[in-house]
Amino acid sequence: MKGTPKIPAFLTRPITMPSYRRAMSLAFWGTLVGVLGFSGWYAWFSWHRYEQNSQYRLMLESDMVATVAQKLLDGHASGLQFLGVQLQRADALHHPRRARTLLLDYQKATPDIASANLIAPNGQVIASTAVPAGKPLPDFHNDPAIWPGFQKVLQTHGMWAYHPLRGPLVGDHWVIRLSRTVFSPAGKPLFVVATPLRFNGIEDFLSHLPLRAGTAVGLIRSDFYIEGRWPVPQGNLSKMLSHPVPTEGALRKALQRAPHARQGSYAGFVAVGQTYRFGAFTRLSHYPLTAFVSIPRDQWLAAWWRRQIEYPLVFLLITLGFGLAAYRRILFLDRRWDVQRQTFERTLTTQATHDGLTNLPNRDGLRLVFDQALARAERQERLLAVGFLDLDAFKPVNDTYGHAAGDDLLKEIARRLQDAVRRTDTVARLGGDEFVLLLEGLRGMDELDQILTRLQATTAQPFNIKGEMVSIQASLGLTIYPFDEADADLLLRHADQAMYAAKARPGRASEGWVQLYHPDIGTITMGDEVLRQDFLRALVTGEVTLRYQPLVALATGRVAGLEALTRWHREGREVYPDRFLPSLGVRERHALGRFVLQTGLQQLAQWRAYTPRGEPGPNLFLSINVTPEELDSPGFADTVFGILASQPDIPPESLVLEVLEIGEILEQKIALEHLRRLRSAGVKIALDDVGSAYASLLRLKNLPIDEIKIDQGFIRELSNKPQDLIFVESLINLGLGMNVMITVEGVETEEHIALLREMEVDYLQGYAIARPMEAEAVADFVRTFILGAGDADTPMLALYQHLGWVHAAEESAMNHGGYENAELAACPISTWLHAHAPELPGVEALLAEHEIVHTLGQEIFQVRQSGTREELHRLLGQLHEHSHRFQEGLGQAVRVMRDNVA
Repeated sequence: MKGTPKIPAFLTRPITMPSYRRAMSLAFWGTLVGVLGFSGWYAWFSWHRYEQNSQYRLMLESDMVATVAQKLLDGHASGLQFLGVQLQRADALHHPRRARTLLLDYQKATPDIASANLIAPNGQVIASTAVPAGKPLPDFHNDPAIWPGFQKVLQTHGMWAYHPLRGPLVGDHWVIRLSRTVFSPAGKPLFVVATPLRFNGIEDFLSHLPLRAGTAVGLIRSDFYIEGRWPVPQGNLSKMLSHPVPTEGALRKALQRAPHARQGSYAGFVAVGQTYRFGAFTRLSHYPLTAFVSIPRDQWLAAWWRRQIEYPLVFLLITLGFGLAAYRRILFLDRRWDVQRQTFERTLTTQATHDGLTNLPNRDGLRLVFDQALARAERQERLLAVGFLDLDAFKPVNDTYGHAAGDDLLKEIARRLQDAVRRTDTVARLGGDEFVLLLEGLRGMDELDQILTRLQATTAQPFNIKGEMVSIQASLGLTIYPFDEADADLLLRHADQAMYAAKARPGRASEGWVQLYHPDIGTITMGDEVLRQDFLRALVTGEVTLRYQPLVALATGRVAGLEALTRWHREGREVYPDRFLPSLGVRERHALGRFVLQTGLQQLAQWRAYTPRGEPGPNLFLSINVTPEELDSPGFADTVFGILASQPDIPPESLVLEVLEIGEILEQKIALEHLRRLRSAGVKIALDDVGSAYASLLRLKNLPIDEIKIDQGFIRELSNKPQDLIFVESLINLGLGMNVMITVEGVETEEHIALLREMEVDYLQGYAIARPMEAEAVADFVRTFILGAGDADTPMLALYQHLGWVHAAEESAMNHGGYENAELAACPISTWLHAHAPELPGVEALLAEHEIVHTLGQEIFQVRQSGTREELHRLLGQLHEHSHRFQEGLGQAVRVMRDNVA
């Protein structure tokens, strides 16, 4: 079959993320993370920079407010000093009218004051511009809110600033109550001049400052009373005048933390409105006052957002949006190209591996699925049927109706074939009117028959060709893997040969359109119901008979049992089971199993009965082969028990059921249950063909068996391949380890008998003892046969004895046990080589190699007593190498010797 056309690598690489796409994705996301990281750093940096600038601005604003307030207070302090001198000269205490006149003149000269007042040391107001003339004047001695503070004023030199108070002298104005005490030369207080100072000057100054929205400006006393605040808090004025700032206020905490600092800043919740504000303060000189400026946090953040974040954020979002859109567009275009590439790849693959007319796999496409189907069949231990189908009269259709009609017929037959097979099967067109079928996963011939029935039905239906109904007959050749154990090309050729055999069969019926391949093609037609009906009929008419092959007990040399073998006399020829058994269905196999069991036990009962001389018959056992289909049947054990019950003279111990381990049949619960029931009743269970390709040696220890039968293929080739003794010995040791009976099949020569006598086996079976014989000849053979000694002049026996010495040397080296160090001349293989030296090619090399093996054995014996472990292992490796080389050379020499003799 041709190879698949080479498709460019860039079209067939796996559809995974390409490296450039991965790099592009990493670049995009890396850039995004970098931009976001930079944005976070910029936000942090701009916030701290804005915070520093804003704090500096607040400090500057508070310093300006403090400077203006300082100048205002210093000016009024000078005015009060001058007014006190004028009042002292005018003897104002004794002349109230003169004092009132001076106070009115001072108020007119100083519009920022709310009133001017002259107060005697006893608290009696002497004159006041706030009280109309002739009205009674207040007495502070009787006012507990004013009198304690007034007493402090009498003791103070210089100007005194009161804590804020709303009273009869100030009205509703926001003022600073200032006073100055005039002392006599003796230091005695003469009177007090008091003037409530309006904040008009400060308010005018503040109106010209570029203050931010929400900014609060004010003065606070050293005893934490608010002396003044702009804007004036609505509804909270009385509380601010009568109580100091709470201790938890941020401004008070800042002033307390830095009692001597001229300037400072603060942040936190303030008393007015309980809002979080950022602020700064500046202390006034010579006055217990501190100017402060603060701004709400939300205004602070809003200003920072507008000035530092808003426009960069808008630009960032626009940039990221365009970047993301471009990235998604690139990915979209790249994925669309990938889809187009995959579509193009599928198109190229389909064109290269499928037939353009029927869209079925062509020869190249068949190669792709054929090897996979073979691998699945081997892995799943299922049958794979390979069919070669050809239309018998396709050329006349082309000649009569034209090639276009022929193409339509091919497309219709392709559609019908696909509909007839299962979804797991494959239909391919090789060209012209030739189709190939791969029918996978078949459990048995029954499943194949069902598919063939559908195929026959669909091809037998007439075809509509240009309005005419035309019947076309097809021929199908089949071969079944692994019965036909070949590669894909050979299986296809075998199916092709079977197809031509079906096409050439004369006068075939409609059921004879299928031919199963066999090396003796044409002898037996498989896969049709006719064969199975013929077989069931042959069971009734006696065309199916049994032959019996003796099994000899090596311990006694006499026949101990017989194996029942089936023969079918069909069309004048004796057909062996391997020719017809694969094509039988489950029903036919069950019928065959019952027939063999009933017939064989009846015959065994006759042999065990008394002889015509009145002597008891031989105590023989009977071995019968059991098919997997029988083991898989629910009533198999009961069937065996029923047939045994019909032969009361046959104990169950005389029946041996030989089971061939194929696939997973012996792991199925129903099969194991049958074997356990039969074995518990006394029936012996033997595992057939142990060591063949189908048997799993690792599972033998878990099976309920009493006997193993070593596959005959190992024994038959020993004459030409004596080096294979190691495999036979391993299988025998396996049986000995399992403590089961060991039967060796394929004993065909006297050399085999001589060799197996040296081995610990129980039974021998093969042509060297007897070929399968008819039942009538068994009794005389059993009575007269005695196993001979065999041919001892054989390389197999000599090599086996030589290998025994090699194994003993190896065992001694590994376990430090004793062994007999045989001399080279005493070794049986030396005797045989010298005896057959003229006939053996290369005998000198064999003798030299054999001498090296013995020399190494002697060195091992010496090193074992005084040498090191490393040296012992080195010698063992050399012993293995030279022993294997000697066995290979001996096998080649023996084959050449036998070929020359033949």
